[in-house]
Amino acid sequence: MTKATLYVSRSKKGAVVLDIQPENAGKRSLPDSVFREDEKIKSLEPGEYEVEIELEENTKKIVALSIDDHTIRLPEFKPVPKYQPKQEKSQLKETTTSPEQAYAPYNFVSLDDIVIFYNKDALPRRNSFTGLSGRINLNIETKTPLYIQRTLTEKEVEELTKIEKEENNKEKIRDFNRKIYQSFSPASGKYKIPGSSLRGMVRSLYEIATYSKMSFLDDRKLYFRAFADRAKLLQEYYNKRMINEDKNAIPRLKVKAGYLFKSGKDFYINEAENYYRVEEDKVLNEDFIKLPFSKKGNDEKSKYDDYITANPYLKIGYSLKNHIVRNGFIIINNIMPYNEVLPEDYQEGYIVFSKGIPLSSKTKRKYWVVGKKTDKKHKIDETVVNDYYNDKNRNSINLIDYLNKNKKQYTKGIPCFFLYEDGQVTAFGNTALFRISYKNSIGKLRPESHKSDELDMAEALFGRVMKKQEDTINGRIYFDDAVAKEAVAFEKPIYPKILANPKPTSFQLYLKQPSDVTFDTIRHYDSPDAKLRGYKHYWHKKGDKFEEDSSDFDPQKDTQHTLIAPIKPGAIFEGSIRFENLSEEELGALLFVLNLPEGYCHKIGMGKPLGLGSIKITATLSILDPKKRYSNLTDNGYTNDDPSKYLDAYKELLKKHHILNTENPWDLMRFRELKKMLDFANHPDESKTEYMPLNQFRERGVLPEPLKVK
Repeated sequence: MTKATLYVSRSKKGAVVLDIQPENAGKRSLPDSVFREDEKIKSLEPGEYEVEIELEENTKKIVALSIDDHTIRLPEFKPVPKYQPKQEKSQLKETTTSPEQAYAPYNFVSLDDIVIFYNKDALPRRNSFTGLSGRINLNIETKTPLYIQRTLTEKEVEELTKIEKEENNKEKIRDFNRKIYQSFSPASGKYKIPGSSLRGMVRSLYEIATYSKMSFLDDRKLYFRAFADRAKLLQEYYNKRMINEDKNAIPRLKVKAGYLFKSGKDFYINEAENYYRVEEDKVLNEDFIKLPFSKKGNDEKSKYDDYITANPYLKIGYSLKNHIVRNGFIIINNIMPYNEVLPEDYQEGYIVFSKGIPLSSKTKRKYWVVGKKTDKKHKIDETVVNDYYNDKNRNSINLIDYLNKNKKQYTKGIPCFFLYEDGQVTAFGNTALFRISYKNSIGKLRPESHKSDELDMAEALFGRVMKKQEDTINGRIYFDDAVAKEAVAFEKPIYPKILANPKPTSFQLYLKQPSDVTFDTIRHYDSPDAKLRGYKHYWHKKGDKFEEDSSDFDPQKDTQHTLIAPIKPGAIFEGSIRFENLSEEELGALLFVLNLPEGYCHKIGMGKPLGLGSIKITATLSILDPKKRYSNLTDNGYTNDDPSKYLDAYKELLKKHHILNTENPWDLMRFRELKKMLDFANHPDESKTEYMPLNQFRERGVLPEPLKVK
């Protein structure tokens, strides 16, 4: 018999869901049909259980499972991967190796190697009229509800800052946000779309239209953990960095333990002698943790998560007497409350708690124990500290924040685990199975042409700020607020659905993948041939299904949802874009991204994944004649102009750089993809543009190209 861990959960309909993970092997799913009539299985509460399994000698298929002296024979059962797509029997082999097609509220416009650079010497001088100047008037109609959070008053900023400094402030922040739910800032008694929002929307499209560099991206290193990930390349990569080649080593992980502390502005780790495991039932008793609640039910588990978040470390005395070794880890059996005078065979150490530990009496989960501190000290490079701090997807305790807040309590440092590679600390975390960073940042995966310091067309028009003043470029385009033409109607105040969308860590969505991708070939951020998909845009939707409808949602207890009041469809806003000294090509590209074909719309504001923010823009062009303006007191110098010649100039620009060989830029692949994303009249079925359940994200389904979404 072989030891294994049985993971028990329940579906929305209450059916038992079973996953099993043998020692030193990946997780498998068990079909509920095998256990539908088994009373022992049906009685199990959600959690993790230690079981024993019998494997067939040659095929390694499971033929029996034993739990608490109860044995189930499985003569016909052969495990298959969870969430296997439904396909024909002839294709069964392929479905076990290839991921399903993913779906999401967004997709990507292709990122080309081509970049059109702008001759810096050709930039017009300030305070001169050497190009086209004028105004583009905007008529904006809301096609779906529109929400743009208003700016806070000075008094509100002070109030929020005060609340954020308080302990246990979640409910206060919730109440504050609900108090200021009203969307949009008023402008002279009317509501407005901020010019900054319009600028950001237009800038992103202009970047695509002019083949400029991808400049606005979150260029940071991402973190991951992948002991049993479906993506084989990622799993192998994680194991190579975290696990000793000698599988019999004790401990089998390369990870070391120690104590994180700060001296001046720098962070250090004092290495510990070793680290160990201790079973939960040795800690949850009167001597160590007397819980202020029972150990049953989901509410109690949530209380427990809050408890160990507030109290992540417990100082103890421990002894290695009568320890056992299991799975390469030393499991200690002797611990006692800490005392300054410990018995001779005891040493001081810390138990490290982590979230999500089940409280079932049948469960034998283990906590980490960090042993006695040594004099061996390692300085952590500033970049490693910054990378750790910028990990936005961490659900566990942030060690840097915790240390800073509790430095008086932990004068000698807080327990931690770290990875020591090439003579330096390269990563650290709260438990031994912590998240590590990719070596590549997001920005590093751009084409080389996009990493250039040369000026591109978007930077030449919108401006750029550089460290050297001489390299800074002033913008030549200015966005006024778009003000509501008439009184607007608001939707009733509602709680929108939480946008728990996947982050760039979902590499199967954000990176280009092989056309014949399998679980063995899915690329991650450190893959040799990793490339970014492109520019992220959201699909249009009807915008009528954005209210939270979960049966578990309780506005009185919830601290995550924000009360909002979007403006209803049909509202009209009027604004303008002013520009100075543009070339015909620049003006043509600007008009190209503003005046979309009939049936196509822009997206702006918050809630775009839910269908909010679809708007129709009608742009009219006025050219400024400076001589008329400054020589005649009654003539403002503006004359309406036909945009066609400027659009032609833009087309010629694309032809000059051997990008366009037709008369219609929309024929180009990136513009066909963009057009598909902007199609409001014929957007995809909303079942294809929803967020997938979390368990499907874990299956590493690959996002299809926009043109393949029906």
